[in-house]
Amino acid sequence: MTGQRRMLVAGATGYLGGEVVKVAHAAGYRVRALARTEAKLQAVRESCDEVFVGEATRPATLAGAMDGVDVVFSSIGLRSFSRRPTLWEVDCQANLNLVALAQEAGVRDFAFVSLFRGDALRRTLAVAEARERVVDALRASSMRATVVRPNGFFNDMREVFQMAAKGRVWLIGPGTARFNPIHGADIADAVLASLARSGEGAGELSVGGPDVLSLREVGAMAFEALGKPARFGKLPAGLFRAAAGLLKPFNENASTFLSMFALSAEGDLVAPAVGTRHLAEDFRALAASEFESKPRSVAPDDPR
Repeated sequence: MTGQRRMLVAGATGYLGGEVVKVAHAAGYRVRALARTEAKLQAVRESCDEVFVGEATRPATLAGAMDGVDVVFSSIGLRSFSRRPTLWEVDCQANLNLVALAQEAGVRDFAFVSLFRGDALRRTLAVAEARERVVDALRASSMRATVVRPNGFFNDMREVFQMAAKGRVWLIGPGTARFNPIHGADIADAVLASLARSGEGAGELSVGGPDVLSLREVGAMAFEALGKPARFGKLPAGLFRAAAGLLKPFNENASTFLSMFALSAEGDLVAPAVGTRHLAEDFRALAASEFESKPRSVAPDDPR
């Protein structure tokens, strides 16, 4: 890399944004992390060359955030069933605020995380529509856009691991629909490779991991890592769709996530494999960590 490019990472306190911070810093970028408080960056603070304290939902707090920035990466989005703030305020408007500020500041590149097949799902899922509106704004801007479409993250699969640790993994439907979740660092590698491309125009990155799995296979993998017998329960996908419909007038955040769960059971969602990290390795590391964190039982007369 000739010279040092400055990258603003919005969402640096999250799973994917944190991985981008680490990979971009290691690749020679000067990383400026956007966060509501510096304390939230503890896990990646050593890879942050600069910290800008502000909130993407409040443009008045972002004055100067884009100064000297060459690249913006944003993975800002809700991962909560809470009613407030809404996905329209965060997934959509907060990112639109960043797009507008970056355009005004003359930023060259903007990488934004949407959903795998989000362009096809925008009329079906509110969260897809919210994020695709940001994609529309990026493509209408003068910036070079990179639209990142990951097919599920490893940290999402850790929810399955935690269910296995408690003794039972609950499947939506038969749990046989196949997908290929990807590690955040593999996404970060793909994003940086895309940003290094020459020429004008938008880039599309639909990315998945190297292993195509069903939810049942993910569960079995978790049980194996934990050394436990596999036990599964089933919940009908229709239950999630019905609950999503009932909740939509009152809590669109919860409604859209329930709709996503139902959709995941309806057919395969396999993205192009670009990752090199394997979920089984992640689960083995989690199992080892869980074992080490448990207090050892020592008999009163044990000399240790």
